[in-house]
Amino acid sequence: MGVLLGRLCKNFEVILSACFLSITVGVVILNVILRYVFSSGLFWVEEVATTAFIWSVFIGSAAAYKQKMHIGIDLITKLFSEKVREIIASLINMLMVLINGYVCYLSILMIYANKLKRTPVLSVPSMYVNLAITVGFGLMTIRSIQFLISEGILLVRSKKEMPRESL
Repeated sequence: MGVLLGRLCKNFEVILSACFLSITVGVVILNVILRYVFSSGLFWVEEVATTAFIWSVFIGSAAAYKQKMHIGIDLITKLFSEKVREIIASLINMLMVLINGYVCYLSILMIYANKLKRTPVLSVPSMYVNLAITVGFGLMTIRSIQFLISEGILLVRSKKEMPRESL
């Protein structure tokens, strides 16, 4: 049981994103079958599919960020030594904490500004759709902080292990 729970926690973002993507695909396929076989579809499918897809995208981007799978340009950093690369990585992680945290903050403001708005078909508060941005960027902020701390610890350890004359 502990191993399963550990795997679920480790892959939380991927599993959640896959669930939302499955909902998207499932309701769209259901509606296609209903339209072509029974000549009638469900009126709410487009809204549910769109909302689930939005959640899948933002949670999936957090999962990709956690695995460091986002596109990066390392042409410039390849020109520097390993030590300078570590410093650049720490600076980038600091910048990512700020950017992701700021977008998360802005998404909270957006949710608050649109708190009375409802979705057109199901009349669900649009807060639940917009919350995907907050959750996605919140998770990326948390991962950025984790990267910053872990790479900062590695940077400090490597400084301690270096001989005095190389400093």
